[in-house]
This record gives sequence, structure tokens and C-alpha cells, in this order.
Amino acid sequence: MWMMLDIINSSGVSSEAFVADVADGSDGRAPPAWMRVVGIIGAAYVVVYCAIGVWRDDLYVSLSKSSSNGPHLHGPLARLCFAGSVMMSIGIVGFLAPEFGGGAFDAAARRRRFGPIFAVGLAFYVGSPVIAGLRS
Repeated sequence: MWMMLDIINSSGVSSEAFVADVADGSDGRAPPAWMRVVGIIGAAYVVVYCAIGVWRDDLYVSLSKSSSNGPHLHGPLARLCFAGSVMMSIGIVGFLAPEFGGGAFDAAARRRRFGPIFAVGLAFYVGSPVIAGLRS
């Protein structure tokens, strides 16, 4: 174990940090608290924005950074986009939220658990404006 600590020390990581990570079981890749808060607030904002658009039956979604107009989704496509935003938000919040019971942050396990939910949501969210663009 001491040889491992010497190798880690030569790479610039303190042995105290390594021992602490090994002791609590975390993999050392936990995002900082401010990043978690911003991600969770952003995910909630996207869901609320899409919910208002579905409620009004006029969901505006722009996938480009330019000032060009994006499609206005109505009916089933708006609901599909909303379902995608909810699934993406579940994936983001599930990855970023603190573990219940004070468990360690394991990025790889969380990515395996919430990554597919996020990917399917992203496909729905991006797919609905693409379908709307093809229909017009």
C-alpha cells in the first residue's frame, strides 16, 4: 500500500486524499456542490418550461445556438418532447443528487444507472423537433 501511495504522490495527488477516498469508497470523481445545485435547478427549469409549453399546446424548441426560429410543437410531438425533457431531467438529477443515507459518490455506477434514461430522453427531446421539421 505504501508503494501505491508513493506512486500517487509522484503524480501530484496527496496520500491523505487517496486514503480518504479509499476509506469512504468514493471514486474521487464527485462533482462539486455548486455544480450539483446548478444542474438540478437547470433540469427543473427545462421540465417546467416544457410543461408550460405542453399546457398551452405550443412548445417552442430550438436546437440551434443561432437566432433562427425553431419549430413550435403541438399535440403529440409536444408531449413527446416533454416526455424527453422529463427523462433527461431524471437522468441528470439522479446522477447529481446526493446519495440517500450518506453513501459514497460512484460516478461509474450512477452513469450506468441513469445514463440510459438520459439517452432515451435526449432522443425523444431531439427527435420531436426533427420530426416536426421533416413534416413541414
